[in-house]
Amino acid sequence: MVEIATPQGPFAIPHLLRDADIREVPDLTAELRRVKRDPSASSSGRWLERAGPAATRIPGVIPAMYAVMARSVAARQRIGTVAVTAVGMFAGGGGFGITSLSLMSLEVIVGGMSQRPRVTDGRVTVRDVLDLTVAIDHNVVDGAPAARFAAEFRELLESAAVISPSVALQAPG
Repeated sequence: MVEIATPQGPFAIPHLLRDADIREVPDLTAELRRVKRDPSASSSGRWLERAGPAATRIPGVIPAMYAVMARSVAARQRIGTVAVTAVGMFAGGGGFGITSLSLMSLEVIVGGMSQRPRVTDGRVTVRDVLDLTVAIDHNVVDGAPAARFAAEFRELLESAAVISPSVALQAPG
């Protein structure tokens, strides 16, 4: 999700970063900044320019559009299946997660970071804690595999100081 400026105020549009797993972070960042400066650089931004004014004036059009697109394989291929967004910079502390009306099967919402007491090696210490919310579409993934994914994701994040490309590309074992 990329927040863009509109005459009515800030608005978030989805932008698909293709091949994000093999591209460098500076390249991805440059693309996101380009979309923020010029929303027409994204297919979502071009759609918003054309259809947005009419669609937002008719009650119920946006939810109906999402319902139809959620069933479309072509829409999922265009929009993507995994979303990552950050809201922590607005929280002024620990942060929180809010999932948007989405077509993505998996959404990771990065909240804020704060210091909190945690038990480490049997002792209570103050640690930096990052709030993450993981939302999984139950229409696509059953609860048990989703819970296993969330547990493995948490373990990976808690145990890894740095995730290198070679670790990220290893097959699950």
